[in-house]
Amino acid sequence: MNLSQLAEMYGESLSLSKMSYVFSQGEKSDSIYVVTEGVLKAFYISEDGKEYIKSFLFVGDTIASLKALRGNACSFSLLCLRDCKLLKLPYKYVLENASRDIETANSVIELLMAFSMKKEQREYEFLCLSAEQRYQNLLKRTPNIHQEVTQNDIARYLGITPVALSRIKKLRVIKN
Repeated sequence: MNLSQLAEMYGESLSLSKMSYVFSQGEKSDSIYVVTEGVLKAFYISEDGKEYIKSFLFVGDTIASLKALRGNACSFSLLCLRDCKLLKLPYKYVLENASRDIETANSVIELLMAFSMKKEQREYEFLCLSAEQRYQNLLKRTPNIHQEVTQNDIARYLGITPVALSRIKKLRVIKN
């Protein structure tokens, strides 16, 4: 059984309004979430209150706090930027099914590989690419990002100020 089938069997449908939290940093969350409608952002808050955006999530994306799935508190928060519909799949059902069904186990491996690859790509971009290159990559992956997410959030995701993002956007227009 694959994760989609598990989510349909054991998952709970959630309808959340804009600016609702799915979970917050420091809380427990024992589930995997599949986005079926809406846009979300995953972010960290530092001890001094500064927000760092980990990722944006769109329809078809899957997310979980891996630390929380192992019994710890979530290391980040997940916030709805639009009205959202999610499937909430308790991790215990995934583990139970994975232990006795190879298709489920393979689905878990694929999910973990996708999480790892996304994290690796994000690390590479931050360590090796300029802000302008990170912005270009974001636009390639999500061409309509400006319709879904505020400029301030895009800037935070890129690790720059909104003013720096405006400059990059102007340079991009001049080059094209």
